[in-house]
Amino acid sequence: MNIMPLKYCPKYKEQVIEWLNQEFGCKTSYGFYKELIEHSMEEDKLPITFVAIDNDVLVGTVGLWRGDLLSRQDLFPWLSALVVNQDYRNQKIGQRLQLFIEEYCRNKNYEEIYLYTDLVNYYEKTGWIAFDKGYEYMGGEVTIYKKSLKGLSNS
Repeated sequence: MNIMPLKYCPKYKEQVIEWLNQEFGCKTSYGFYKELIEHSMEEDKLPITFVAIDNDVLVGTVGLWRGDLLSRQDLFPWLSALVVNQDYRNQKIGQRLQLFIEEYCRNKNYEEIYLYTDLVNYYEKTGWIAFDKGYEYMGGEVTIYKKSLKGLSNS
C-alpha cells in the first residue's frame, strides 16, 4: 500500500469526494466536499488530501486541515476526513493513515495535531488523548483529541 498526496493520482478525486459526502455530509453537501478537495491538491499547503492506494484500488483517504471544528479556530492543524474503503476495513489502514499524517506533521515542525470525533475507543488505540469537548455548528457535542508530536518519530 502506498500513501501519497491526491495531487499525484487525481483519477481518485471524484471517489474521495463521494466518500466524504457519504461519511460526513448530506444530500446538499456534495458541493462543499467538491470544493474542499479541489482546494487540497497542493503538496505543501493546507488543506491537503492524501490517499492510500493498494494495487490500483483506493483503500483510504485522510486530510490535514487548518481547521475542522469551527468553534475551535485556536487549534491547528487537524487530522480530518479519515475514511477507509468499506471492503478494506479492519486491516489497520486507518491507523497507517494516521501515522502518515503524524510523520508529515513532524516534518513540517508541528508540535501537536488535533482531531474531533464522536467515535469512542478508536483513536485512543493509536495514542490520541481526549483533550476537550467541543460543539459542531449544528450543536452536537464531540470529543477533541490531540497528539503531541514532540520527541516522537516513527523512523
